[in-house]
Amino acid sequence: MTSPETMIGQSETCPKCGAVIIVARPIATAPSPDRPSGEFRPIMTVARPRGIRAGAFGAAGVVIGAVACVTLWFPLGVLHTAVIGAAGLVSAAVGFLASRRRRRSDIAILLAGGVMCGAAIYLSLSPGARTIDEPATAVDGATPSPPSPPSPGPLPIGMGRQWDDRTLKVIAVKIDTVPLKSVTGDSRSQDKFLTIVVEASNTSAFADREITYTTLRGVSSSRDRTYASLSDSKGKFYKRISFGPETHPSGGVHRSAPLAGSESVRDILIFERPVEGAGPYRLELPLRNLGGVGATCWEIPESALR
Repeated sequence: MTSPETMIGQSETCPKCGAVIIVARPIATAPSPDRPSGEFRPIMTVARPRGIRAGAFGAAGVVIGAVACVTLWFPLGVLHTAVIGAAGLVSAAVGFLASRRRRRSDIAILLAGGVMCGAAIYLSLSPGARTIDEPATAVDGATPSPPSPPSPGPLPIGMGRQWDDRTLKVIAVKIDTVPLKSVTGDSRSQDKFLTIVVEASNTSAFADREITYTTLRGVSSSRDRTYASLSDSKGKFYKRISFGPETHPSGGVHRSAPLAGSESVRDILIFERPVEGAGPYRLELPLRNLGGVGATCWEIPESALR
């Protein structure tokens, strides 16, 4: 490719390869038989276009996918996780399409980001069971709340703890598969778990005296303990079972429910199956979820699990 002297210092596009060529000042060459004396050969510098690095988009996809996976264990909701995962997939796709020089390392990063984001979206929509291993801790009663009654000892199943127009009661215990409800429809767990049905009531005769009940499954973001704990006579604590941020047992409250006077709601708690022969079992429920302080306990005989 040749260029006139008027193009010195300017750029041209090669009609064959599309590269941008910067025309430099010509340098005189020695005469030769096939080139007359005084003819100049222009020096041209080729500036190749730089493609977008796919690795940067792939790394962004990996980070976004990791964030999306972490949100599965926080009560942000399935839509938050799905949106974050979708953003990571878009980042990985843009990197793949925009990259002109695809290195193997870049492709590996793009695939890793896409897989992580896709896994986060799948896990957020699937009703698979997850265990939550949190040992029992003391309930913080420093926050001002209505007074609670003393706890003389564990209560039997069917008896409730009542205070200030509020009642918390354990009404049923069984081991079976769990019917589930989610944004994708109804389903049922494949494995059998310990199911405990709790009833929370507002016993006030005045309909305008509304209180709020928060599930004892532990989805609240409060700094205080708001989840139930189960232990046996040998001191072993059992894991609570979660089926995803937007999947909960059918027939029970999802996250929270307002209770007007004379209204009640059921909360279904799911634990791993207790060890046989380790009863009686002790269920401890914080009263904070119904506006109280402290905690109360129920005793579950081993015969109730058969």
